[in-house]
Amino acid sequence: MKRLGQQIDGTSMAVFRIGFGLLMLWELIYFLRMDFVKVFLIDPKVQFSYEFLSFLKPFPKPILDILIVVLIVCCLSIIIGRFYRKAIIIFCIGFSYLFFLDKAYYNNHLYLICLLSFLLILIPADNKLSLSKKSSDQKRPTLYWHLLILRVQLAIVYFFGGIAKLNYDWLVSNQPVRAILENKAKQSFLGDFLTSDFTLYFFNYGGLVFDLLIPFLLFIPKTRIPAILCALLFNIMNAWLFSDINIFPYFMMLSLVLFLEPNKVARFVNLKLFGKQSVNSISSEHSNVKKPILVLISVYFILQGLLPFRHLIYEGNAEWTTAGQRFAWRMKIQHRTLEKMEFKVLDMKKKMIIPVEVRNYGLNQDQLNLMAYDPVAVVQFAKFLKRHCRENKGMDDVQVQSEIIVSFNGRKHQRIFDKSVDLSSLGIKPSQLNKHIQKLDKAK
Repeated sequence: MKRLGQQIDGTSMAVFRIGFGLLMLWELIYFLRMDFVKVFLIDPKVQFSYEFLSFLKPFPKPILDILIVVLIVCCLSIIIGRFYRKAIIIFCIGFSYLFFLDKAYYNNHLYLICLLSFLLILIPADNKLSLSKKSSDQKRPTLYWHLLILRVQLAIVYFFGGIAKLNYDWLVSNQPVRAILENKAKQSFLGDFLTSDFTLYFFNYGGLVFDLLIPFLLFIPKTRIPAILCALLFNIMNAWLFSDINIFPYFMMLSLVLFLEPNKVARFVNLKLFGKQSVNSISSEHSNVKKPILVLISVYFILQGLLPFRHLIYEGNAEWTTAGQRFAWRMKIQHRTLEKMEFKVLDMKKKMIIPVEVRNYGLNQDQLNLMAYDPVAVVQFAKFLKRHCRENKGMDDVQVQSEIIVSFNGRKHQRIFDKSVDLSSLGIKPSQLNKHIQKLDKAK
């Protein structure tokens, strides 16, 4: 416990703060370029809410546009370290609000941004390399626990990403790595290399071993530098191989600075930026970690340790049913190809079948992809259709059926639901829904 309150140099956290701000600025500019507010929050007539946040609704477009601009200003403030605490609090709340509005654009790196921005609220990351006007007496000392909570959070991402790969498809069928490499081979001049057994086993088993071991190797001083080099190579390969992970590999490469010795980072920065050979001495004093902070951090990491295992309480193949998949670092462990997606409304009074044109409801590609991936989203859309028919067409007695056929991790195409099931009548909790999902065919 005494080690947690030890004072350390804050330069490495300042470098991370600057990099975090720059990457968030990049992400928000990407949001503007893709017209995120219009495409994802305004145009769609249906919102795929998280089950525990169904009350959360998007603000009108002008307010959402202003929010994006405010978040960009916060990023600039975070980068320069001016008004840092206020900026990171506003950023954390604002970005998390956007993230939790719709699960169609869920991505692990967006979730990680929410978590790290929360942890950064607790950390005086503006002590170094900032334009903060706080005097030395006003600044909170940088303590070891500030650095440790960031390290542990990043280690969790890797480790549970490895745990998730301990399944039959990954270990025996080499899926979804096989399918991913085959798709990449079609787009690359390295086709023969990417489809070779060596490449398949390297990415499949090498990725598994890397995820499971790298968190520990980064913490051990003797293995830290080789581990950092391996992590750099791993993330560079991910950036090349996957087209849908955006800033995630760059974010993970940036985070490696946190695993270097704080004093060595300070010496390097002082020498390169300021031409100074020495660093300011750090007080040997220890500060006690306040009990409320200790309780908060303990509860936070207990949750982080439990969430990745919650899928075990549900019946069925968790990857197929997607129960417990989010907020658990279950990354790149499934690959689906959509063969068919059709919905129809049955007017039970008039004995009519009405085909549904899904695109007429403003759904974007991510939302369409979501329904091929997440059975809960299919039921949510069915309930929306039933409500829409009742409120806009006066149809009081309707059923909604679908035929969604996908291939999962190299298997033959199969339906997610029986096409005769009234989806609008199903509950969305895993205990209610999973028994209605078709059983996954055996792997090849």
